[in-house]
Amino acid sequence: MQTNPYHKPALKSIAIFGASGHIGGPMARHIRFHAPEVQLRLISSNPDKAEQLRADFPGAEVVVANYNDPASLEAALAGIEGLFVLTTQPMAERPAMTNVVNAVRQCGSLRHMIRVVGMFPDFNPRRIPQSLKDFGMGLEIQHPIARQVLEEAGMPVTFLNVGASYMDNFLRMIPGLQENATVVWPNREVPYIDPRELGEVAARLLLSDDARHIGQFYTLNNGEPGITTEQVAALMSEVFQRPIAYDGSREGFMNFFAPLLEAGVVPAALPAYLWDFFQFEGDNAPAWVANQFVERTLGRKPTTVRAWLQEHKHLFFDDAETTTRLTGAQAPTPAGVTTPAASAESSNEIDGTWDCTVSTPGGKEPHVLVMRTTPDGGLTGTMTNTKNGIQMPLQNGTHRGHVLNWAMQLQKPLKLNLKVEVSVTGGQLTGFAKAGMLGKVAIQGVRREP
Repeated sequence: MQTNPYHKPALKSIAIFGASGHIGGPMARHIRFHAPEVQLRLISSNPDKAEQLRADFPGAEVVVANYNDPASLEAALAGIEGLFVLTTQPMAERPAMTNVVNAVRQCGSLRHMIRVVGMFPDFNPRRIPQSLKDFGMGLEIQHPIARQVLEEAGMPVTFLNVGASYMDNFLRMIPGLQENATVVWPNREVPYIDPRELGEVAARLLLSDDARHIGQFYTLNNGEPGITTEQVAALMSEVFQRPIAYDGSREGFMNFFAPLLEAGVVPAALPAYLWDFFQFEGDNAPAWVANQFVERTLGRKPTTVRAWLQEHKHLFFDDAETTTRLTGAQAPTPAGVTTPAASAESSNEIDGTWDCTVSTPGGKEPHVLVMRTTPDGGLTGTMTNTKNGIQMPLQNGTHRGHVLNWAMQLQKPLKLNLKVEVSVTGGQLTGFAKAGMLGKVAIQGVRREP
């Protein structure tokens, strides 16, 4: 009987860098569900995120490692047969990938690596403008270096080249949308991809028994032709059922980043670099060609931009607010859902002062939360950052049983509309705030004794 020369034996163990992120997380969940026999090792460079991974993936091994710490890499890759690698920018890829190569060789067990990059395929580097070369740390400079290091080292690697923009980048537009219903972003034409599906593609390739994927360079998008940011704004108008304006000016873009710069959230050189990078993408837009690789790998049609916006529109605008604006009436309470007034008996567990911690991108911030319930199921109060003294009134607050919801407006260091959902049980408070472009931030609290 003739054996299949392209057969790849099943991997017994897979390690995932960035397992807490928007690509690595969906990848880990796919493997856990479809191949529970595979030993999962989830890698994060952030100890706090490692703790969350242990809670989210019980039974998986979670380790802390850093591309620039060779000893941590060797420990993280020991005995691993499958490996998923992606980096965040800025990242000096040559030393980082050299450290990965050395760790792989030291461990001696790797059989298949997936590496995510973002670069124009078969691209002439002379087309890169001087401003991007001077910046030097963008993916257009660094990712070709990563590919070179891994290929020259003879790694068994499949490159997943993201020839698209991630759909969840739209979340960065939330401040401008909520403040003045305007998309503020350069008007370049690009295809798109849902990062969850990128994670699933990576998982499927590592689990595949086809060895021919090793050594390949696949460019990924959702199969739709590229669209401009102005077209995205028009599509948002349809999905969100409200007029969405568009501002593609450099001035508007720099104003968008001004509060982020003031808060120290982004490096000073980043806005100018991003403007030049997006212009560079626009100048080379014909190089992005829609393809069906993601569809073939998933066995289904990938998510469209419209479908992604429909799924996530609640993060941009409150659905009840939209209903009121369009009809002039309050959104009805769905059948079978307990009304706020019906859960007033939980007031004694809610009313009072709570010492809370909010896990922001800049670290954990202490807050004091003062809440009072109302007989009609409402919730009032304030939340004060005890470090800087900024106080935010609770707006549109409700309580249903032990679940509390309210909105707040953060003015400093960033201007953001926050939507909070927490639950209270036995003097403990847990939940999150949706913080626009910053995503979800965790909230934990303890009630003070009366």
